[in-house]
Amino acid sequence: MGGRSGRPTAGPAAEAIGRKAFLRVAKALILGMKAGLTDPLASMEQKAIEEIAEVLGMGRCVVFAVSHEESEGAPRASCRIAAAVPPEEYGPDSRSASPLEAHPDIKAAMENGKVMVIKDPSRDERTAYFRGMIGAKEISEIAYIPLCAEEGSRPERVIVLDAVRGRSFSEDEIEFCAETAELFSLLLGQESITLQHFRDAVINKVVPLGGFACRLQENLRSTLDYIEIIREKATALDCIIPKKLNGGVHQKNGS
Repeated sequence: MGGRSGRPTAGPAAEAIGRKAFLRVAKALILGMKAGLTDPLASMEQKAIEEIAEVLGMGRCVVFAVSHEESEGAPRASCRIAAAVPPEEYGPDSRSASPLEAHPDIKAAMENGKVMVIKDPSRDERTAYFRGMIGAKEISEIAYIPLCAEEGSRPERVIVLDAVRGRSFSEDEIEFCAETAELFSLLLGQESITLQHFRDAVINKVVPLGGFACRLQENLRSTLDYIEIIREKATALDCIIPKKLNGGVHQKNGS
């Protein structure tokens, strides 16, 4: 009996291992989504790619977050590293946003819309901009997994997996990546909904506080105005009282 791609399915043992690996990634995604609400460092992306990298036996895995905005009337896309394995190799300096045009491999993966594998990154023009890393890390193949929050929408994330030292991605691994991408995309959309509810709840709490702050500011301003009036009256009295006292003394002396 054939699988979804038309290839013969693996044996029962392999299928059991595949299901177990898939469930491990699903669990990591859900736990990451829950933790991401309270701890940005324990985000869904980080937990998920750590599990994916372990399941596939890959030592290097990166998630690129892609954003789109208007700049001087023209659309502009940029990308940044949102999560990485191993995390110690990707510090804050390497996670700043840069134009998508500077990453032709990420751009090609987004346009492709499905799992894409670059078979010879040391010669491919799309990976020329980090050819030095490819040689230093002995990267033999690179797999790109685009993720969409909604079906039919443009990708918001691209997972990048590096195979090293002559290793290549098997068809089963590519199939696993495609199925993982579907699950990841589903929960990515759910995370956006959850975070929006969270933001709405925060805004609903903040708006009354903002009104209270305005009223407090107005009351404080009125109080300061009253204090200024009292100060002015006190200053006037300070000038009048000595004169009155001095006038009374002169009258007594004259009498």
